[in-house]
Amino acid sequence: MQTPLENVGRKSNLSSIAIVAVLIAIGAALRMFVPPAFGITPNFVIAMYCLAILLTRPTLSGALVIGLVAGVVSMLTSKSAIPYLNLISEPTGALVAYLMIRVLPKVKVSEYFIKPILATFLGTLASGSVYVFITKVLLVWKVAAALSAFAFVVLPMSVINAVIAYVLYLPAQKILNTNNPN
Repeated sequence: MQTPLENVGRKSNLSSIAIVAVLIAIGAALRMFVPPAFGITPNFVIAMYCLAILLTRPTLSGALVIGLVAGVVSMLTSKSAIPYLNLISEPTGALVAYLMIRVLPKVKVSEYFIKPILATFLGTLASGSVYVFITKVLLVWKVAAALSAFAFVVLPMSVINAVIAYVLYLPAQKILNTNNPN
């Protein structure tokens, strides 16, 4: 029986693991070095693990492992008072991205695919929503703060990450010669 890391991608396991590692490392570097905007440090790790899932097409367990690894990396690079919540939010985002890739049909807009936009937008939205819900509603019972964080942090970051994935997906796919069906 294979472990989740052995079946991260349907392509070569080693190359899939390398793609995931490089993309999550890029996301972590961006997260560490991009200055905060309005006191919020964007989590580019999410865009990169969504892109990794798009490129490697992992199994469900592989996507969850990618989310867990991204959660650990996000936890280590977080400036949040409760960084360990990334261990919940990032696997959730990875699961949503995985499901979007599996569920959405191939939809073209001109020559570009819309799946990277939707998978990354909804993956970021899920990850951010879980994080905000836990930190603002479950821990401190501040629903207004949760709604504010959702509107001013989660939604804009979801759009930014979707744009990043959209811009990088086709060139990365061509460079890696992955020829994944959308």
